[in-house]
Amino acid sequence: MKELIFSQRSLKEIKDISEFNIARWSSRVNLKFLQKLKSNFDILIINPEIFPPNKYNKLRKCVVSKQTTIYYKIEKNQIVIVSVFDTRQNTTKINKIK
Repeated sequence: MKELIFSQRSLKEIKDISEFNIARWSSRVNLKFLQKLKSNFDILIINPEIFPPNKYNKLRKCVVSKQTTIYYKIEKNQIVIVSVFDTRQNTTKINKIK
């Protein structure tokens, strides 16, 4: 099994999305979001190649919900979470993920 590694960027994005969920809706909504995110991380650990790589930047894309997408890459013994992207942002920011 591969180890899950989080970039600083991804940790900040998870924190920002959580704070937004709590401020906008509730802690309960945020807990559901975090549970769904963890469930997707568990899937990635079991089968990291389940999602195909993007032909441009070799990142893989896991859609958590219509508001959240995980971008990750597979390295030797690691799965590196590059970004947990909030799709409510300006979508041109997606092109800047590397």
